[in-house]
Amino acid sequence: MRRTRVAILGAGNIGCYLGGWLAAAADVTLIGREARISAIARDGLTVTDLRGRSRTVRPETLTLATDASAVRGSDYVLLTTKTLGTTAAIAGAAPHLDQDSIIVSFQNGIANADLIDEALAPTFPSRASRPLVLAGMVPFNVVAPEATSWLQTVSGRVRVKDHPRIDPFVRAAQGSGIRVDLEPDMRPVLWGKLLLNLNNAVNGLTGLPLAQQLRDRDARMVLAGCQEETLAVARRLGTQPARTSPLPPALVPALLRSPTPVFAALSRSTLQVSPEARSSMAEDLDAGRPTEIREFQGTVAALGRAHGVPTPVCGRVVDLVREAETRGRERTRWPGGRLRQAVGV
Repeated sequence: MRRTRVAILGAGNIGCYLGGWLAAAADVTLIGREARISAIARDGLTVTDLRGRSRTVRPETLTLATDASAVRGSDYVLLTTKTLGTTAAIAGAAPHLDQDSIIVSFQNGIANADLIDEALAPTFPSRASRPLVLAGMVPFNVVAPEATSWLQTVSGRVRVKDHPRIDPFVRAAQGSGIRVDLEPDMRPVLWGKLLLNLNNAVNGLTGLPLAQQLRDRDARMVLAGCQEETLAVARRLGTQPARTSPLPPALVPALLRSPTPVFAALSRSTLQVSPEARSSMAEDLDAGRPTEIREFQGTVAALGRAHGVPTPVCGRVVDLVREAETRGRERTRWPGGRLRQAVGV
């Protein structure tokens, strides 16, 4: 039986991690930047999950490319670019897709499926003949301790919009060791992921490893303030974010504000974080790259302005990240206490 063909457009940390596992049960094409693709072509890649399971994939078992035209012939295109690159990535891929193609967005943000659909419109003016676009969500963080090695550093399970045409992908993913949950409605899930992603900026501003930052109650107080504003916006929009932990989202800010020993005890069984974990925003700031702050606190602040919900904490975090973007490695590192004071919580 023919193996499912999966193209990963945007072979960064998440893309390479997913591709490394999927290669056991699917024909995988990785499409990314020249330096990364060349390194994988030379050395292959290794992926390791949070439980310590590891798999090394030889380069000859992968299709490696730097051009989006390599999506041609794929059953599924997993889009794992930063949201800032969505339109350009789809513009490059669209001429090589057809109406039977399926695109799954494993990106940050709450509106990428709509953005992808809009980017497909110039090539596929008729919605009826347009590729199917489905929202997905990767809840965990991945770091690259070496050039061709990727490590999962936070717990969580992949989720994707339930649809009859997603079944072959799910079978391939689960056959390769990736646990996938199907969701009838991804909107609450994406809002739940947004609540988690708000910590990307807090982590990036502190400059601390994620585990250390989560032990700082002042830093957690900032995250709690951002989450409460996000929950207020979601209520105004009639959306209930999905649970990302045993606690309902409305109770998580109280957990974040609790004394560190209490927080550690209550979160130990549900939140696993390796010592290597850092947010992608911290990595972007170190490298002088634009961040996805617009998709996180920026989205909350924009929706708050549009719907009359005050979001001063999120707005201030956006300002601090924008300032940090201009300074790269020379940016200010904000200890939790100073950060809390700066954002007014």
